[in-house]
Amino acid sequence: MPRTHAPLLFAVFAFGLSSSCDRQAPPPPAPVQPVVVKKEPTDAAVLERSRRFWANAEKGDWIANYDMLCAEIQREQAPTLYLQGKSFHIYEKMRVMEVVARKDDLIFVRVGGLWTPNHPRAKEVQLEPGQTLTQDVELIEMWRWEGSEWKYVRPLRSEDFLEQFPELQPSASNAVPPATTPSK
Repeated sequence: MPRTHAPLLFAVFAFGLSSSCDRQAPPPPAPVQPVVVKKEPTDAAVLERSRRFWANAEKGDWIANYDMLCAEIQREQAPTLYLQGKSFHIYEKMRVMEVVARKDDLIFVRVGGLWTPNHPRAKEVQLEPGQTLTQDVELIEMWRWEGSEWKYVRPLRSEDFLEQFPELQPSASNAVPPATTPSK
């Protein structure tokens, strides 16, 4: 290339460089704020929470269930004590059936399934052939809305629920029957 074109090429290059520097880059987009979905204390939410609780129980994952307990129960019972007590119970075929009542921040859920005591003393029970310690149980669970989640409070036998919360007694058409003991 002849030397006479060098200043011209330099001028074109410099003009291109300066014009690209003069352009301002668009401002960065504003940060996207995450959409916060407020959880609501719905019947569907407590039923799902109870199903998760019992799925954990059937697997023996009581540590996960400890985190689902209400604050009051966690204050009263250290995790080690809770886990020791749960090691004496085996739950199978647990089913979460329905919400039976509500009161303020409490909700009551009917559950049922098979329960077998697993305490060392239970092994001392002399059973006749064909007998078992396994029982088909039905309970009314009490859950409390805390913060943004349903938290497990405690189970109640059907008759205890009706006694402790007489104002929540359903009409005769959908009454909560007491749990029955299967015939042997």
